[in-house]
Amino acid sequence: KNNYQDVTASFTDAYECPAATSAIVKTLRATNVDSAASHTVQVKVLDSDGSTEALIAYNITIPAGASLELCGDSLIFLEAGDKLQALADSTSAIEIFVSALQIT
Repeated sequence: KNNYQDVTASFTDAYECPAATSAIVKTLRATNVDSAASHTVQVKVLDSDGSTEALIAYNITIPAGASLELCGDSLIFLEAGDKLQALADSTSAIEIFVSALQIT
């Protein structure tokens, strides 16, 4: 499953693992679509309980027109209802792309 999301100045769902499904996130790419300025991004996993969270990236600066792979060589394992959420310092400057293998 691939998902794309424009990131806003408040945490926005970039991907939610469906019910009765597990997911392995293989790609988590943040792209700065502003060709003139650098912007920062934060990404977290929000557990299905709605309160437990783990930061994947915190105030990472992405240069103008550049992309950054936030998973690197790692994989992120999600359970049903878990979410990847992203926040940027400026609305519509950062786009998030997620590619996940869903297991039912």
